[in-house]
Formats: sequence, C-alpha cells, structure tokens
Amino acid sequence: MSPTILGFGEWLGDIEIVKPIKVTRSAVLYEATHHKEKVLLKVAHPGEPHKIRLQREALFLADRMAAGDLPEELPHLRPAYVGTTVAEHPYGKTMLGGHLLYFYLIEFFEGEPLSDILKEKPLPWLNHVGWITISLSTAINYLNVMRHLHLGVNPDVILVRFDDKPWVPRILLFDLGLISPLNDVPKYWYPDFVHPAYLAPELSRQTGLTASYRSDVYSTGLVLYEMLIGEPAFPHDLHGDARVRSAVVTLPRADMYRRQETEEVARIASQATDVEPMIRHETVAAVGNALIEQFGHVPDPEPSRWPSKNTIIVIIFALLAIALIVAVAILA
Repeated sequence: MSPTILGFGEWLGDIEIVKPIKVTRSAVLYEATHHKEKVLLKVAHPGEPHKIRLQREALFLADRMAAGDLPEELPHLRPAYVGTTVAEHPYGKTMLGGHLLYFYLIEFFEGEPLSDILKEKPLPWLNHVGWITISLSTAINYLNVMRHLHLGVNPDVILVRFDDKPWVPRILLFDLGLISPLNDVPKYWYPDFVHPAYLAPELSRQTGLTASYRSDVYSTGLVLYEMLIGEPAFPHDLHGDARVRSAVVTLPRADMYRRQETEEVARIASQATDVEPMIRHETVAAVGNALIEQFGHVPDPEPSRWPSKNTIIVIIFALLAIALIVAVAILA
C-alpha cells in the first residue's frame, strides 16, 4: 500500500508538517512542529510489518533512554502526546485517510540525508568520509552491544550536519533497520524494510536466516564504499528488486578509483564488504577502530560561548528572586 506523503502546513493530529525529509521503504521522516517546538516526525507506512517495526524501534529507544546510555548518534524520543512522558508513550497512533498510522517524535536534528549529499557532491573530503563512518560505527556497534541487529544501513537513513568550527560532520541514524534481537531475526524478518542493494549477500540468499553481526559490518562498510567511489556499489535506481538481489550475490561491486592516498581506507572498505562473512571484520567496532587509526577520533564540537538553557533558566529565576526581595524592601 502506498504511503500518503504530507506537505507543508498539513496536520497529523496535533503535529504540523514543515516538510518531508526522506521517504524510505518503511517510513517517512518529516520536519515538523509539535506545540510550537521543532521536532522530527517519523511515520510508518501502512501495513503491519512496518507498524510493528516502528513500534520495536520506539520501545528500544525509550528503554535505552531510561537507562541513560543512548549515544547522540541515535534518535532521542519526545513524548508522542502532550502532557505525557516518553516512558508512557514512546510512540503514538492516529487516523489519516481511513488508515491507522504509527508514529514517533524525535528531538530535532538539523541535517540532510547522506544520500542527498552524495548526489550533490559524490566524492566528499576523505576526512569527512572517515568521520561519518566512525560515527556510524558508534551507532551500529551500540545496537550490537545491546544484542540487536540493524541489517539495513544505507545512506537514506543517515542525517548529516556539518559544524563550522571545527568543520566536522555530525550524524543521526534516524532508522534502526530491522531492530531485531540476534536470535529473533527469522521471527521479525520481512524483505521490504530496506532496498535489497544494501542487504548483505547472505540475507539476499536466505531471507535473513543467516544474519550475524558481520551482516551489519557489511552494510556499514557499504556506506563507506559508496562514499569512496562516488556512487552506489550496486547501481539500483533503474533495476527491479529481484535483479538487484542477484547482483549483490553474484556480481562484483563498482570499481574503486580514488587516489593512492585512500589505499588503506579502500582496503578497510573492501574487507568489510566481502561477500564471505568470515573474511569481513568481526564487529562494526573493529571497522570504526581501523578508521580511527587513519583519521583519529571525530573532533569534539567547539564549546558554546553561551550558557546552557538550564543555566539561563536558573539565572532568570535568581534575578526574579532578587527583584522580589528589592521590591519588598522598598515597600517596607
């Protein structure tokens, strides 16, 4: 069933749409406002598998937010309804056009999909390639440490923002893929959650039954590979899914033709995307660590000159208290 794509000024319940950011195989991500606050809104496409997948995402994120260890590269939820908490309502439901839609709200992140950036600038600066992949590895490794698999990492689901000082990319992985516990992949598997060009070969062959952490190594490495060569490793825009699945399993990837300075990075990308899982890096963390050796850690943001929002609130209340004391003293 085709999704309904909302435009500027349209409403989903009490959420006003600003613009659609990206339509994926399973959901639509919007920039929106919720009671005058900017948010990201993610709405699952109609269909039970898409709804249940989004529900799993929201419950996972809410649980990890409560634990206090969710990395900044992953979505931080807002309550789905005013006057509630994330723990109470990590996701919401609403009717639109006769369909029951599942959605959740995310803390706003200013950025563009990596896929759109690569269309405008197919070959990013090599340091940016490295830092984007290191940040992506941090996000995927967190899921794996929590014994969950993504299995559908691709440039469509990565928002990227470039800070000015320092000139460094920051990412938000706004989609958690299949978000399945390691041993439950056959239970939750359905092929339409991601384009087959970004599935590991072992998933294209046996519909997810042989998924492992090395499957996430593959799709993470494929994003790195695409940034290095300036095009998808398996061109897919004009091909049907069945043909793409066959290409992923049987055909070589697009050639890598960047300068010699990328030789070690290219080796990392080639190993991570090997058709044989046992040749790949054992974990996504190993990919990230190999890239850190080449590029260093992602530079920290420059400290803000302005006090934090909480500090400003404390200062305002302190000034109001002083003003009240002075007023009382004058009246006395």
